[in-house]
Amino acid sequence: MTRKLILTTAVFAGILGVGGGLLNAKKKPEQHFQTSDRCFACHNNLFTPTGEDVSIGLSWRTSMMANAGRDPYWMAGVRRETIEHPTAKKEIEHECTICHMPMMNYQARTEGREGTAFDHMPPIGDRYEDKLAADGVSCALCHQISPEGLGSKEQLVGQFKIDTSKPLGEKLVYGPYKVDDGHTTAMRTSDGGWKPTQSEHIKKSELCASCHTLITSALGPDGKVVGSLPEQMPYQEWLHSDYKESKSCQSCHMPSVKDTPITRVLGGAREELAKHVFVGGNFFMQRVLSKYRVQMEVPAMPSEMEAAAMRTFAHLQNETAKVS
Repeated sequence: MTRKLILTTAVFAGILGVGGGLLNAKKKPEQHFQTSDRCFACHNNLFTPTGEDVSIGLSWRTSMMANAGRDPYWMAGVRRETIEHPTAKKEIEHECTICHMPMMNYQARTEGREGTAFDHMPPIGDRYEDKLAADGVSCALCHQISPEGLGSKEQLVGQFKIDTSKPLGEKLVYGPYKVDDGHTTAMRTSDGGWKPTQSEHIKKSELCASCHTLITSALGPDGKVVGSLPEQMPYQEWLHSDYKESKSCQSCHMPSVKDTPITRVLGGAREELAKHVFVGGNFFMQRVLSKYRVQMEVPAMPSEMEAAAMRTFAHLQNETAKVS
């Protein structure tokens, strides 16, 4: 009897936490992101008056934004860097996942950890951070970025701000349109409690500047930072161009259509719906992703990826600047 009592006491002590009861039990980390599947239900089956399918979810999932975390060229680059500089492996993986696996990286940072590149792909079952990594630059990332300080030096290289202080149910998700009560109720039910709100910053180039400005730190033999170099600076290039006064990043990379509903649920037509195609220049990688979609667990179908590649090709031919 005494032995049983000791074992039972030990088990309960392990469950409750020695000396502190349930209050000392390890608290489950708060989750700050939802994956894109929570948004697809309402933001698909969208058609223009001429019959063009501009479904937000289907358009986005063919883009390099959606596939940023599974991009094999990026993965190979990170792998090569870590092989050549093994002592800086942790720093390299953390910095490279800030923008390619931003939700996973940001979640890790809120828990006092660093982001890792190769621990999450391919995703294993329902592991939360694996799903965040696979979702790349997703809905819950861009639409949660706070307008505070956007475009400032402190928020470049992926140092955007997301309000992690508010509890679930009060976390803000930003969009360009005023949200009526009916849509608010539907969104809270679907997305797990985020609070939709209107903000103009979602349409400004500063929103893109954080990740699309890469200033790389150079490390010395002892692993300490010895300098930095501007590696990718499209936002600064845009700031010094004529387009600053006429076109935002979104104007070209998310072209708008008129008189189109933004959701299929309670969906009234909007004056300008931004296509979530994120058209850029990487049609080659879109075709690689399509060819090896099974190995890399690409959700988009081959026909969707080929359409995206052709759209990218046409954009490069017809919509880019001409230099003379």
